[in-house]
Amino acid sequence: MTAAGPNRRRVLRTAVGVASFISAAPRIALPALADAQTPIIDAHTHIVRRLGEAGARGGRRGGGGGGSGESLDVAVPAALAVMNRFGVTTAILAPHPSPTDREGTYGVAELQSVVHQQPDRFAFSAGGESLNPLIQQTASDSVTPELLARFTREAQAIAAAGAAAFGELAAEHFSFARKYPNHPYESARPDHPLLLALADIAAGYGMPVELHMEAVPRDMSFPDAELAGSPNPAYLHENITAFGRLLDHNPRARIVWVHAGWDLTGERTVALMRSLLGAHRNLFMSVKSDPAGTPATAPFMPGGGLKPGWLAMLQAFPDRFVVGSDQFYDSPPIRSERARKFVDFLPPDLARAIAHQNVRHIYRLPAAAH
Repeated sequence: MTAAGPNRRRVLRTAVGVASFISAAPRIALPALADAQTPIIDAHTHIVRRLGEAGARGGRRGGGGGGSGESLDVAVPAALAVMNRFGVTTAILAPHPSPTDREGTYGVAELQSVVHQQPDRFAFSAGGESLNPLIQQTASDSVTPELLARFTREAQAIAAAGAAAFGELAAEHFSFARKYPNHPYESARPDHPLLLALADIAAGYGMPVELHMEAVPRDMSFPDAELAGSPNPAYLHENITAFGRLLDHNPRARIVWVHAGWDLTGERTVALMRSLLGAHRNLFMSVKSDPAGTPATAPFMPGGGLKPGWLAMLQAFPDRFVVGSDQFYDSPPIRSERARKFVDFLPPDLARAIAHQNVRHIYRLPAAAH
């Protein structure tokens, strides 16, 4: 497959324009890793929570700190410092899944500019800023040929721009509006026609699709009292059956179900994950750990170390997991720290596979990122 010429030229022109405004970040050498420390390729990270207005113009700082609008020339050195601290040799940067083309959203052009500065340290995924809004705004029975053609052109342009994956896309995404104003609730059927089309496109390009989906194995009331209330709904609809249809649609399409270990329904259990992994050879998962998730489905035991059920699952499917910390590099590095602990708790052979070997087989990484 090849991208439509005008789309590809538009993306590349925009990327050059953005890069010309952003100061080149200093190159920071990765300190030598201790013999006992396994290097990590972090498959799922975010450069900032929101790109500040100044970031698009190359200014020194966007509106406010603490994850509320950093510019890229501030965020890139900050990201490298966190990566060096926790032994992350390469980070794949993704745009968060946006329901609309909102101000502050970043995508291919901005992420290409970061990779251009540090091609041996960064790669990028894209689609959360462009493909996801089309999915979220279109009912499953309202996909027209014109919309499908537009969606296909956007996906082909992302592939032509050198992305490692399509992501981050949302099937069930809870809002944290109490903490982050305007943080969206998003929901789309995992077997939405546009996601099925993307699976075919991704298979053709050898790229995975990253899907953010809270596990809802049955119709249920909204499970989290702290997050309950608008914009989150009072009721959730079962989504595992439709997820199976997405996985079955094109067995050559690699689907990465992100955020294993960070569960907000309490239903993404080891038993559920093992069942799906056993039934679908094209299903992969990236592991995230954050203390805000459900403790019962998290990988860590309270006293340290990995839960036996988690370790047994990883050993049963050693080629199906990667690290995907979901670290926002303009926020405290809690998730990167916990990703480091997760890898260090693994047996050496399994640690090497999950920390960096599997990513190279699942994602479309450029040569510089290997």
